Amino acid sequence: MSPSKLLFYLSPVFSHLLVLTMAQTNLLEHFCIQNHGNFSANSDFKSNLDRLISSFSSDTNIDYGFYNGSFGENIDKAYAISLCRGDKKPETCRSCIKNSSQVLSQLCPNQKEAYIWYDDCMLRYANHSIFNSMEFGPYFWMYSLFNVTDEKEFSEVLNALLGRLINSAALGDSRRKFAAGNATAEISRQTMYALVQCTPDLTQPQCSDCLNQAIKLIPTCCSKRQGGRVHYDAATISNGYAKTQLYIVRTATANVLLVFLWSLQHV
Repeated sequence: MSPSKLLFYLSPVFSHLLVLTMAQTNLLEHFCIQNHGNFSANSDFKSNLDRLISSFSSDTNIDYGFYNGSFGENIDKAYAISLCRGDKKPETCRSCIKNSSQVLSQLCPNQKEAYIWYDDCMLRYANHSIFNSMEFGPYFWMYSLFNVTDEKEFSEVLNALLGRLINSAALGDSRRKFAAGNATAEISRQTMYALVQCTPDLTQPQCSDCLNQAIKLIPTCCSKRQGGRVHYDAATISNGYAKTQLYIVRTATANVLLVFLWSLQHV
């Protein structure tokens, strides 16, 4: 599936880690999968799907932002998975999931498999098992209109930081695989901020592999760009300069998130 390309300009607001501050109401992308079957509004599959996703947004026992499950039997069984960004509060997470399910039901009214991404969360449902699976696609990207001034230094700092954070996130447990941090360039003294995340159902090697697959798309989508995103089903990577751009790469397969920001202020 070919990626969609979107241009954007963001004014980042920093917490002490970094990060992207788009409102959850900003829809990033969605996919309605056409070749996995359809359902009718009064079907058992639709009823099972609604009950399953509703249980996600109403579950106050989960405070780590990862939901997955299934409901129903045989061909009417629905499967769903949702991941919230690791730095979001539980109430923000549940609100995002609820909003995502409502919007996705309008965008993909009868497809048995669909995806939707907001900055705060993602939601995927299907008529087959999607838990603990690696599927490199679909994906999309977004990027800044502005280029970096020193591509070599930018790439060196970014690659080193992402490598460290990917290792840390992949070592996470079955509740959360999330890491954030920063690094300062020796010459320019500019600071790179980054955030990475996988769905915690992935094993350590799967999470690491998914994030590294996402990183491979950066030269294709966002070479020399101060900011951008790439989204897979299972992984997300985000990153960028801290001037007024933000660079993010997200993937959908295992749902991984990575964000990086390059500060133009000396530290």
